[in-house]
Amino acid sequence: MKYFSLLDTLCERFERFAVSWSIIVMAFVAIANVLSRNLLNHSFTWAEEVTQFTIVWVTFVGMSHAARNGAHIRMSALSDFLGPKARKVLMIIVCIGTAALMFYLSWYGYIYVAKLAQIKKQTLGLRIPLYLIMLWVPVGFVMTGVQYILAAIKNMTHEGIYVSKTVLEGHAEDQESFDF
Repeated sequence: MKYFSLLDTLCERFERFAVSWSIIVMAFVAIANVLSRNLLNHSFTWAEEVTQFTIVWVTFVGMSHAARNGAHIRMSALSDFLGPKARKVLMIIVCIGTAALMFYLSWYGYIYVAKLAQIKKQTLGLRIPLYLIMLWVPVGFVMTGVQYILAAIKNMTHEGIYVSKTVLEGHAEDQESFDF
């Protein structure tokens, strides 16, 4: 369990690093491109590609970070009418179902990345193998699925209703979810 906790801590640090630096790089490249285009009448041909790469990283690594911190949108109309025990059961079902969906999507993401690698597809401007960028799609789905499994386990082994392994239902606003 000690090693799993260490791995989880490393994943959390990686998520924070990847998302925050991707946003910084995206902003820097976009601002530099706008300034260059308006002041020098020259646009960077690679700026759009870099921005697209960082959007992929923010989306798929950020998805795991949001799941870790209970920051995903939840539809609670049905659960609001249920009692605490039924809400807990529903939360476990939702967490397991969401994890299953994430692992299913990661499999298809893996197939897609493998096909990109097989055909040796590259980005147009920078000539980077596209599978290296898209690799974060299945990785992000797996990391998110793991977070939902952890939330389901937490709900099965502890009192209260947890939307993630650390956030109780109704207490997400008390957590520092996106404290990069």
